[in-house]
Amino acid sequence: MIEAEGKMSRHSEIGRYLASLREKANLKQNELARRLEWSPAVLSRVESGERSLSSDELEIILNGIATPEAERLKELLARNWQILPEPSLSDSESDLLWEAEQTAQSLHSLSENPEVRQIFERRLIKYREEVKLAANNVAEKRYNASFLGTIAVGKSTAICRLENLELASDKGMPKPVLETGAGGITICEVHIRRGPGYGLIVEPASEEEIRRYVGEFANFLLNPTQPARPAEPDGDGGSPGISREVERALRNMTGLRNRRREKKPDGTIIPALDEARTLASTIKDAKALSVELLARMELHKRDRRDIWYSESVGKPPYEWLQETFERINNGKHSDFTIPRRIELLVPTAVMGEESLSVTIIDTQGIDDIAERADLEQHFDDAHTAVILCSVFNEAPATAVRQLLTRAKEGGVRTLGSHAAILALPRPGEALAVKDNGVPVETATEGYEVKEDEVRLKLSPLGLSDLPVMFFNAAEDSRETLRAFIRDRIDIIREAHRKSLREIIAGANALMANYAREQARETMRQAARHLTVWLDRNASLHVAHRSHVQDSLLSAVASAHPRSIHAAVVREGEWQQLNYAHQLSHGARRIATQILEPKLSEFRAIADNLLNDEQYLDAHDLVRQAIRILEGGFDTLVRKAQLVGQSIHADELRPDSAFWTALANEWGQGGGYRDRINAHNRNWFVQDRHGEADARVVDLICEEWGQTTNALRGILSQE
Repeated sequence: MIEAEGKMSRHSEIGRYLASLREKANLKQNELARRLEWSPAVLSRVESGERSLSSDELEIILNGIATPEAERLKELLARNWQILPEPSLSDSESDLLWEAEQTAQSLHSLSENPEVRQIFERRLIKYREEVKLAANNVAEKRYNASFLGTIAVGKSTAICRLENLELASDKGMPKPVLETGAGGITICEVHIRRGPGYGLIVEPASEEEIRRYVGEFANFLLNPTQPARPAEPDGDGGSPGISREVERALRNMTGLRNRRREKKPDGTIIPALDEARTLASTIKDAKALSVELLARMELHKRDRRDIWYSESVGKPPYEWLQETFERINNGKHSDFTIPRRIELLVPTAVMGEESLSVTIIDTQGIDDIAERADLEQHFDDAHTAVILCSVFNEAPATAVRQLLTRAKEGGVRTLGSHAAILALPRPGEALAVKDNGVPVETATEGYEVKEDEVRLKLSPLGLSDLPVMFFNAAEDSRETLRAFIRDRIDIIREAHRKSLREIIAGANALMANYAREQARETMRQAARHLTVWLDRNASLHVAHRSHVQDSLLSAVASAHPRSIHAAVVREGEWQQLNYAHQLSHGARRIATQILEPKLSEFRAIADNLLNDEQYLDAHDLVRQAIRILEGGFDTLVRKAQLVGQSIHADELRPDSAFWTALANEWGQGGGYRDRINAHNRNWFVQDRHGEADARVVDLICEEWGQTTNALRGILSQE
């Protein structure tokens, strides 16, 4: 069945491609049919994919079109793909991927030869694995541009400007389709991508999470806390452990408004009225109040997951999108529950990129701490450009520098190619810049002065070369921002292509040289240099300055008490302060501290060999060795991350006594953060005696042993 569907899909692709070739040749369907002496109906069925073609029939059509592109299609269809997935006929990377396929086939054939020595067989197999992985990165055409930044920075406005998702407004500035305001507006992450039409797809929050939200809201209504006094900035007062966006949605879903004080034209005053508190005054039990709130929400009716535009609604598509998004985002749409993610679909290519599938991601703004799993995961995605947004005067904002610092601490090696700074000035801010005390004369000059400041702030991180862009959504053309994002994606794509080309070249060099004694001797000499280092470093002398819990302790020390309390009542699982994520970062940081110096030292030795012409025949071996060690490093830090998560899942989360002790600290006044951190620290140091660190170090040593063994396997000349 699957094979039949694949053939039908292939017929459809060939048919559509033939139609595009005909159109490029300025041939109408009837005209080509006459030239072929075919029925127009038959040709129509071929181009629609309803009718398959024999090789002879295909040859007749291509000869009838008679263009270089038609000849090119003959070549594409003649290719025999055996190892890599066959790319689409319109794939711009098809030639490079075909080169990779041919190399992979040659590697496979040679590795199957019984006369090939084991040392070469190991390298051939490793090269084939590398080719497949690198080719998959090149073949992937789905890319993300993820916008990260603090609340009220202007991300949503810039994104809507970027994609022309705007409505005319009588206030001068167009109105964005995404709901905007002074921060704290969007309830979840929003993805903008191409779809079959205008629509919204909603991934809902789980029923368990919604019930927890309702329970906390009920507790807050029955036990309202006052903001912490100025003398106690770390007290445990404030709002409940739910965000203002979620609270707003809950009030709308239950129909319990918080009405503000209102003064009428005749001077009479209508006092403020919180309908939710009024309800709570009649129901004193938290569980009973939760049941009443859930009943009012009618969750059983809120089971819809998507909604699509139809001309029958009598509104333009963007106006419908804006209104529908706002209703879902605020809990005002009776068919939808609280969303975890919203996808906004448009029928046109995002950023005009027809050859790629680009998704723009509007992340939730940073309101408390920046170290969130939903943000930091984007740094590890090989196909994501991370756009770090700041208001103009703060660029790069403290939260942005924190994210970059943690990415480096966690061993992310792709910041130079995958990350960029986007400063979002408002009208007049660039002209307010002074250069050595003298006001600048143009906005461009203001940007130049500010860029120098940005690079100076990034210098301590070793990231002063990160791309920097200034975009005033009120005045600048969207094409400038589009070009900037396209450039970021192009740089990522070129990095993937470069990696694949290097692997292909190395594999071909190996296959060309494996029988040459002179080349083998050169490789033996180069391998000896690298093996000496390997012998000294195969066993790790572990020395690390940090502990698994350090990241958690730091996050708690700076988090708002409401975020800490929300994490505590969820046994550490809260987006704003996630224990598992903080521990995973702590584990990654230990791995990076131990292994990054090793990687740098090995790379220095390898670079010396690559810069020495007498080792030219061994350059493919040296480069492969670098890739094995770098790949092992990347894999290791991600496995360390999983160990950090498992410490929470396997030991910390099930410790009910620990969470009860933390929960009891709520309501005890000032010093709340310190008391929580005392419990956190004691759990790791006194209760578990540093076992978490030991688990991470054991994994590092084990994985490092596997990586060095793999490296030794290709360096061995036996």
